[in-house]
Amino acid sequence: MNNIPNPCRASGAVAYGGTVGNKGTRPHSRPQRTIARVLASVCAAGGLLVVSAPTAQAADDYPWAGQGRCPIVPQEPIEEPTPTPAQTPTQTPAPSAPTPSPAPDRSPNPSAQATTSPTPGEPGEETATIVEPPPPPPPVLDPVTGHLYDPRGPKPTCARRVWSIDGSIGDPWGFVLRNCTSFVAWRLQERNRMAGFSNHFGGEHWGNAENWDDVARRLGYRVDSVPAIGAVAQSDAGRVGHVAWVSAIGRGTVTIEEYNHATPGGYGVRTVPVGEFRYLHLDDVAPSPFVGSDRPVVSVPDGLGESWTARVDDGGTLRVARPGRPARVVGPRAAFSPLAAPALALDRRGRPWVGATTRDGRVLAGTLRGPRFALRPVATAAATSSPALALARTGRPVLAAISPAGTLVTRRLTEQRRWSRSERVGRPGSWATHAAPVLGTDRSGRTWLVAVTRAGGTFAQSLERGRLARLRGDAASITSTPALSTSGDGTTYLHQVTAAGRLVVRTLDGRRWGRATTIEGDWSPYASPAVGSAAGRLHVAAVSGAGAVLVRAAVPGEQSRLPRRARASTGDPTRSPGLVTRSNAGLFVVADRGRTATARLLTRPAQAVFGRTAPTRAGFTP
Repeated sequence: MNNIPNPCRASGAVAYGGTVGNKGTRPHSRPQRTIARVLASVCAAGGLLVVSAPTAQAADDYPWAGQGRCPIVPQEPIEEPTPTPAQTPTQTPAPSAPTPSPAPDRSPNPSAQATTSPTPGEPGEETATIVEPPPPPPPVLDPVTGHLYDPRGPKPTCARRVWSIDGSIGDPWGFVLRNCTSFVAWRLQERNRMAGFSNHFGGEHWGNAENWDDVARRLGYRVDSVPAIGAVAQSDAGRVGHVAWVSAIGRGTVTIEEYNHATPGGYGVRTVPVGEFRYLHLDDVAPSPFVGSDRPVVSVPDGLGESWTARVDDGGTLRVARPGRPARVVGPRAAFSPLAAPALALDRRGRPWVGATTRDGRVLAGTLRGPRFALRPVATAAATSSPALALARTGRPVLAAISPAGTLVTRRLTEQRRWSRSERVGRPGSWATHAAPVLGTDRSGRTWLVAVTRAGGTFAQSLERGRLARLRGDAASITSTPALSTSGDGTTYLHQVTAAGRLVVRTLDGRRWGRATTIEGDWSPYASPAVGSAAGRLHVAAVSGAGAVLVRAAVPGEQSRLPRRARASTGDPTRSPGLVTRSNAGLFVVADRGRTATARLLTRPAQAVFGRTAPTRAGFTP
């Protein structure tokens, strides 16, 4: 609806969002920021005045900051009274007897003669007292214009009708001044660098805030329940909906900046539960700080049909389990990032090497020394990015990690059992910090490194002899880690999720990667696929956009006899699954993350594959 909206909801909060009336709230002007506490708004709804308290104020660079609901007529400045001295005569009693004159000074120096001055309190003398005027009263918010004013003067008067400025009710982007849509359009251009965003961006009419999610979907933008810094928070609530700009994200909460919500035509900041909005990812500034490369478990087969497993629980404790044994704590408790999965590899002697990212951004790596793991710092990594470990042709481990600044480095274990100096890969600061690099070995023993850039480009390089090359295809998700795997016939595959939510697979042919082939389905760009072998064939487990764990044949053209939907689903599109193989039990899909993980049997090795089976533990202790 393109009319001036009613500035009041039934709840009493302002709620507009549209071409001519949108919701939003915004900070006061700079002179007004010195006021400690002000009423946020007074709104008339059905004759009832409702007062809403102000929220915490943040920076407001909107071009019309502090103008309230309308431009006001300039008012004469109020002159503060000047302090003036008041002359007060002081009376003293008369002397009862004449006072004799002082004796003349007989000093030889005439200049040293003393002079007398009036004594306070003598008859007829006046003393001055400064009278201070009372302090000015605090400013008051006018509920009609949305402006603060001095109560000693007249109330503000609109120079034009409400929502207009200089006779025009529109902003330069086709929305209404000081409405939520106008403010978000400004934020998208100034903070997200979306030059040209307007009411007709992409050839669509965005209109009222309630239409924005539908328009974004039609234009191919992702709309979901996962917030990101710089995403548009959108709701259909109210008469014409509401939009806001996401400025911060907490655990289960989101902080938004908005206009025309709590303060008519004004700025505001709120922290609300994540579920109050849906999120339009037009051109995010950064992913959620709580989305990383985590998994409930990572596993490495030992060549005998069993698997070593490692995981970091939600308390930050790293646990490693050998085949047939319960998991045990490795390294200091609660020291590791629960947002980044550990890395695990077996050397030629069958010894496990483990690497994990700590909460403060260090990568600790090491292997067994006697009965215990000996870990030491070998690199730095973003707290949302896992390290990668693999065995090089030399039989010694190689490690890759992405720093908090987005720089990708590799290190190798030398013959002297020391880690080499860091070797930088690609341009510094160019790699995604919410996904992890991956390492794997092809049939000829070459070690491959694959990583995703901040812009969604996928690059691969053979560490033995090769250059960094970009793989053709759609932009990859920067919050999903690819998966490298090799089938029984020695073919190497790369599975990953694109930014648009497609699960694609590439095949390595010699030193060249083939074109991406799509595996049908709607996939979450926040979760990473896991690949494992079942009944002699590779299978991939990935999370759908709705958070369901789905299992598909990993090789295009092959059919899977496994159940297509795993009962280990969590409903969370940001939690990646894991696959664990046990020769004496079968293939398990593992979902969820935390102190307990849910494992569901997919297939048993000793009998035909069937879809229904009782829940069975995967042979490890989460």
